[in-house]
Amino acid sequence: MIDKYLISNCLFMIDEFNERYENVSKEELKKIADSEYSEADMVVRLGYPFRQMANFNMQGRSKQAAGNDIVVKSKDFRIEVKLLKNYKSSKGSYSSSTTWKEIERDFHWLLEEVKNGNSGKRAFVIGWFNAVECFSQIIQLGKSAGSQPDIDHRKKGYFPFLVHNGEKTRDILYMYKDSYEKMPVHSLYNADGSDVNCMFFGEKDDKFHIAMYW
Repeated sequence: MIDKYLISNCLFMIDEFNERYENVSKEELKKIADSEYSEADMVVRLGYPFRQMANFNMQGRSKQAAGNDIVVKSKDFRIEVKLLKNYKSSKGSYSSSTTWKEIERDFHWLLEEVKNGNSGKRAFVIGWFNAVECFSQIIQLGKSAGSQPDIDHRKKGYFPFLVHNGEKTRDILYMYKDSYEKMPVHSLYNADGSDVNCMFFGEKDDKFHIAMYW
């Protein structure tokens, strides 16, 4: 059920950024993404259509304290949101990517919620500006640190819309042909068969991409 509400929200968000940054180069878009946007911007956009039904929690409260990013109490919806981007490194450049630990925590939260019978009421939504050459530039998908590590296939398995034509993280590509299709996430499964699904939103020329898990 929750996916039916969020699909249109995701499409509106992509349309907004396509229109706003229609004539902006990829290089300039990356500067804008890294310096002008925060996770809160995505939370508000994703939750806005729920209007007064939604509560927003962006103060780092624990999930155990009902501190999910978006809570729609009347429908028992709880949504976690993550905006992937590059952060300023110790050298002053925007090159640090989102750590795997941050992402995996939310994946495991969703898996546990589905296991506990909340399938269709919980979601994890990840968004990022399509401003880098490779997805692995904004999230750690390698077996080790460094600019070109070997692919960690366990991590890559959380993103069923990715394919690779080599064994380095730079070889990871989007499977745009699978956009807007419901896909199982084989790295997220419960013994009782209550699996997690994913839908990828984006085309090659879109300024913003989204992956929704529920």
